[in-house]
Amino acid sequence: MMINNYSYTSFKGRASIIKYADKICRSVNSDFPHISPFLSWHQYHEPYEHYTAFIPYWAKLGDLRDATKATDTAYDYYDVLIKKLKSHKCANCGDLSDIVYLKCKNKNFEDVKCVQLGGISSVYPKRQVKYDHIAVMFKHNNKPVLIDPLFEFADFLPNALLKYKTIFKRFIPDFNVNFELKLFDSDTVKIHPDDLQELTKKYEHLIG
Repeated sequence: MMINNYSYTSFKGRASIIKYADKICRSVNSDFPHISPFLSWHQYHEPYEHYTAFIPYWAKLGDLRDATKATDTAYDYYDVLIKKLKSHKCANCGDLSDIVYLKCKNKNFEDVKCVQLGGISSVYPKRQVKYDHIAVMFKHNNKPVLIDPLFEFADFLPNALLKYKTIFKRFIPDFNVNFELKLFDSDTVKIHPDDLQELTKKYEHLIG
């Protein structure tokens, strides 16, 4: 499900790093054409059999993600993820962000990590996150840059947060004036440089 219906078609006047980050974002959407089962709920969950086809993959990826914490290698996790995306053309924000993470690491970007966006309400007795969404952030000249492969854009963090509050607000139904948008560190599946090198040899045209 492509969501690039906001209007700017030219890179004129934009910082070169944003052009580069945007190119990475668009290459992921081009190389891994996808539909999100979460944004296309009825299409992928009715009939239910459509959804059940993906459950084993996400379960296996979850197991492999947990295994990386003990083995300090993420090669198998990313290998399965790429195969899943190629074969099923279905991805959530976390899946696509993991691919962006690999591409950013290959470009030697600084402080690359996955981040989670949440709408925080102060109305309840306790702070409550009403919405979460995964993207990728890195530093350029000490300025945070955010890449969102599901919503298909890249920008400096303040501009990115403004986009979530305006352009993409309709895709975040729980977010409204009573919720404050916050950024949290996500559970990044870090990859060892040797594993990344081997993985890139295998999928050079996808993550190189």
